[in-house]
Amino acid sequence: MTRVVMMTGAALAGIVALGVALPLAVSNPYPTAGQGDWIMPAKIAPPVAALEPSAQIAQAPAPETSIEKSEPPTRSLALAPPPKPAPVRTRTVNAGAQFAARWRATGIPANDQADEQPTGTVRFALAAESTPIVEPLRPRPAHVDVPAEAARIKPPERKVEAAPKPKPPVDPMVAIDDYLWQVYLRAPVKKDSSGDFTWKDVAAAKRMHMSLKDYVIRGMDPDFREQMYHMGHAMDAAGMRWSMLSAFRDDYRQTLAAGFKARTGNSLHGGSRAVGGYGFGRAIDINNTEGDDETIWHWIDAHGTRYGIRRPMPGYDPAHIQSGGDWHHIAASLRENRTHTAAAAPAPRKPETQAAVRSRRPRVM
Repeated sequence: MTRVVMMTGAALAGIVALGVALPLAVSNPYPTAGQGDWIMPAKIAPPVAALEPSAQIAQAPAPETSIEKSEPPTRSLALAPPPKPAPVRTRTVNAGAQFAARWRATGIPANDQADEQPTGTVRFALAAESTPIVEPLRPRPAHVDVPAEAARIKPPERKVEAAPKPKPPVDPMVAIDDYLWQVYLRAPVKKDSSGDFTWKDVAAAKRMHMSLKDYVIRGMDPDFREQMYHMGHAMDAAGMRWSMLSAFRDDYRQTLAAGFKARTGNSLHGGSRAVGGYGFGRAIDINNTEGDDETIWHWIDAHGTRYGIRRPMPGYDPAHIQSGGDWHHIAASLRENRTHTAAAAPAPRKPETQAAVRSRRPRVM
């Protein structure tokens, strides 16, 4: 009994399922692959046309058509209208490599020699309906044979003119130092009542590793040298040939001095404690190369104050002279007067040539 009931239920269920599934299968909007009208005919690309050997181009494949999805497909499907052609994009390729690849793909015989390969460039259109634009080929430049001698010839070297070196500024003290050095050499032998002491300045200069001129002249203060320069020219103009027995003296040179002298370091000739050593001496011992020293001493007593020079010890050390009063201000005034005079002086005339002299001669008619 149970088996009969089960079989009867299964039969009724199969009848119900068949009655429901069969109408659904018949009414399926999507056709099956076996129906003939479901297969869409493929669009056949147009055959590749034979191009000229100079520029043969393979036609690009046609774009795929799209099916409108706004409505569900039916058994008889209509093809959508073809889309608008896309904008043409171009690219430049190497003609030789592109043509070789196209010839091998299409079976058109090609010559492998490089001389017969196209050397121009072709722009290919990427859209299906566009036509290729072929640029004209440019001829190769002719080969020029260059002689070997011409390759070995070096181009002429370009001469680069060196910029003129700026001249160093002129030291205004050079003329003063040269003049005082010539005055010092007017009496090559230095001696007084104590004897010949020419060797003492030489020994002191050698000890400081400098020349005798640098030691005895440039060891003095610049302002004191300015004073002696102007006063010395005034004595020269008065007809007196004056010279120096002793100029700058450092502490070592002061120890070599004899007779009446200051203590070591306290001398105005250049003592370390009195004036500060080298470059600050402001005293000298003066004499006359013609033998009459008192003539020069009396002239300094009469005119020395004009130049800031005086004799402080005419009785004990009559040859000793030194700066006095406002000597720095006096030296500055003398220096300003000297530089302005040198600037206002006319430039020396160049000697005339013989041609210039002959050009000024009157012509005899």
